Amino acid sequence: MSRTLELLESRVNDRTQWHFVVLRDADHLAVGECSDSLHPSKLVAELALLAPRLRGRDLLAERTDIVDTLARRVGTQARPGAFITATLMGGVEQLLLDHAAQAAGQPVWKWLGGSAPDPVSVYANINRVPGGREAWEVAATALRAVAAGYSAVKCAPFDVAESGQPLPATGLGRLRAIREAVGDSVELKVDCHERLSAEEVHALLPALEDLGIGWLEDAVAIDHVEELRALRAATTIPLAGGELMFHPAEAGIAVSEHLVDVLMPDVKHAGGITQVLSIARSAPQLAISPHNPSGPVATAASAQLMAVCPNATELEYQFGETTWRSDLVGGLEHVADGRLHLDDRPGLGLTLDTRHPSLRVLWSSTL
Repeated sequence: MSRTLELLESRVNDRTQWHFVVLRDADHLAVGECSDSLHPSKLVAELALLAPRLRGRDLLAERTDIVDTLARRVGTQARPGAFITATLMGGVEQLLLDHAAQAAGQPVWKWLGGSAPDPVSVYANINRVPGGREAWEVAATALRAVAAGYSAVKCAPFDVAESGQPLPATGLGRLRAIREAVGDSVELKVDCHERLSAEEVHALLPALEDLGIGWLEDAVAIDHVEELRALRAATTIPLAGGELMFHPAEAGIAVSEHLVDVLMPDVKHAGGITQVLSIARSAPQLAISPHNPSGPVATAASAQLMAVCPNATELEYQFGETTWRSDLVGGLEHVADGRLHLDDRPGLGLTLDTRHPSLRVLWSSTL
């Protein structure tokens, strides 16, 4: 029976669509996630270029060569093309690892040489929960996350402006409302998404310190070294970044000068599990907390890599975005009390339900 490679899209809401690359081989199915490329049509174009190079090949024996081919293509492109190809590489590499580990009858963490993991600590990203962005609404969402068992919450308070109010003041109002709602015992992480100027960030630091912020993420781009040095000197708040990294050198100065406390490579945008492990091993003195505002497949891939990454700490989990998230993978994503539970199922530990009503086929090719 012929093999088929597909790109599937799951429409979650007006803001979010998840994208999955799927290999069908007889009764066997392997999957990887390449969401948030920003250009699904260009993902299709990249897959159309890749498919002829996979046709007839031994995907188990030639896995590394296939991934290396994509990595070389990333290196020949400028943004945004390089970012799109890197994200596709992330999904394809996850798929190939899922395929190989399933063939070996082992979970990915074991196939990569890890030992049986404890449940993975996750924090709730509340930024994509449907609803309004008034301070009281954001605070109510954070309170729901805490009630669901999360002891740490992350928001992006500066993403949405309010008419007639400066963005820094709007974001600070949201953070104060969250802190008042959840109390002092809950860790509150802040993702700035580089929406503020350096001057605005520095002006906010005293208030952020008073709020006991757990980390400040992407206040400054990780390669804007002078601004990062100034921020590091100005605050004791832990600094996090690196969500768009593809190669360890991209954060080389930030790492060597201890300008960040937490690196956040993403299994999608960094080119897959192996690439993230390479980044983590290049900075053993830093905490690794994978960036993961993603669907259940990238979440499973991130959890698998954390089980073999000694400096991994906690994983981002997209809270409250949809009620049917686990149904998409046959109910096999199990999060309880702020922990993601892995098991001994071969591969990534889940099976994409390709008949789920949220899914549609964007592209398909026989290999």
